[in-house]
Amino acid sequence: MNGENSENSENGETHGGLARRLNTCLIGLLVTLPLSACFSADPFFFNGIEVDGYDWDAEPADPDLEGDLGPAHPSLVGPQNRVEGFIELDDREVHYVYAHRDDAAATIFYSHGNYGHLGWYWQRAELMWGWGYNVLIYDYPGYGLSTGDASEQTMYENAAAALELLPTLPGVDPERVFFVGFSLGGAPASEMAVRAQRGETAITPRGLLTESAFCSGETLVQDGTWLNLPGEFLVDGAFDNCERMAILDPGLKRVIVHGSADGFVVPVHAEKLKRAAGDAATLEVFEGAEHGDVPVNDPARYEAVFREFLALE
Repeated sequence: MNGENSENSENGETHGGLARRLNTCLIGLLVTLPLSACFSADPFFFNGIEVDGYDWDAEPADPDLEGDLGPAHPSLVGPQNRVEGFIELDDREVHYVYAHRDDAAATIFYSHGNYGHLGWYWQRAELMWGWGYNVLIYDYPGYGLSTGDASEQTMYENAAAALELLPTLPGVDPERVFFVGFSLGGAPASEMAVRAQRGETAITPRGLLTESAFCSGETLVQDGTWLNLPGEFLVDGAFDNCERMAILDPGLKRVIVHGSADGFVVPVHAEKLKRAAGDAATLEVFEGAEHGDVPVNDPARYEAVFREFLALE
């Protein structure tokens, strides 16, 4: 397996690992062990790794810039096209990196997956930057250089802070911004789209694209626990991307990208996201692609899907 699937395997957090941890909680219920950890979904979703910093242009390449798309290499986005900084919140800092270009057709607000830190996903930012777009990528609490404790709520708070910053960055046209979320990143991307619809953000996206994203925490529990526990037993209302897809304005362009061989977030999640969104969404299934390797499974098609999504009508 590539990407999040393989890396989570190294950290014991495959779908099977999730099932084992949930079943351990059930056993705790049966033998009246302390139960507090069983009632929060958050520990199952976050696998952040802290770093001391990134050496973007180093030779040999900084290993923290290795990702699921290939070996580490010096950044393709040079220092003149990078803005890196921190957003100060009351109890923590949000680290971000912004790749920009003078001829950018639009700007992508990018929310990454559950493993590691933004350096692990930098090659994805480089890919979209190379196609001709600005890209802002940020980290969740406890990931990379971002401080604090990760939870569903604090992840959304970091996303909201990064989105508030976005209009102040070089070359950003607030009328030409698209939200993209990979895997876990589908949750903050869709949450920010809902908040924008309610008028709670400075930017309203032109479209929302999710890649390898799940329907909800409940669905993950149901397909990842051999006892088939009801999802609400442990993760009531958590990370509900399907609910957000259903309430978003039908006029918002949406694309759902998924690999047919994804064993970490199985393809039924993409089907449920599509049903929730209805005719407002297009489902793009990449045959043979696993969780993290969709961009390299069929690069030409992957670029074409993105370019059509990012087209300004």
